[in-house]
Amino acid sequence: MVRPRDADSAESYDGIVAAALAELRETRPRNAISMRRVAERAGVSLGAVQYYFENKETLLEACLDDYYGRLVATANRLVQDLAGGDLAPGEATIAHVMRTLYRFVREEEALIELRLITNALRGELHPRRQPEYMSTLIAQAARTLLPHVTVSELDVRLAVQMMAYSAIRMALMSESERQAVAGLEGAEADAVIEDFVVRAACRMVCPAPSNS
Repeated sequence: MVRPRDADSAESYDGIVAAALAELRETRPRNAISMRRVAERAGVSLGAVQYYFENKETLLEACLDDYYGRLVATANRLVQDLAGGDLAPGEATIAHVMRTLYRFVREEEALIELRLITNALRGELHPRRQPEYMSTLIAQAARTLLPHVTVSELDVRLAVQMMAYSAIRMALMSESERQAVAGLEGAEADAVIEDFVVRAACRMVCPAPSNS
């Protein structure tokens, strides 16, 4: 494809992604954004968008790159928290991890909804992401948590994946779903659901007894 005049720098690429992110946060379902609308919002031609992204799928995956960067940063902070010894072992550690991840999901609602939609349409997590996010990251989490639980490393690894799935669904419940399930609304419902997710995670991995 011939390079359009307005597709001349990394700034153009970043501007297109930023425009797509703004569009998808205002759009439901999240993957229903229009490449033409993205171009208008970015102030470039449709040809410039298509120069960088051959189709909407590749544009949406680019939108998810920043989300995955924040996910890795959050995971690294959790590893540092655990390695620093500032947390009591066992249940307190598991609770800290789950609260952090639950709140991360709440903050990343739009992009996680996009991730769920694209997974469902493809039938799997994008193959280029599977090695890092379903193998390396999960294995690292399991090894980090292993001293704080009483189940095997394999069980921890599977539990981490299950907790991620269940925490995401619980965190993304709509207001009407929260009221139907918990009988509560707003911040009160969110607090109750978050506390339940933490307790459920602790029961799943059987925290090691605290030495204190």
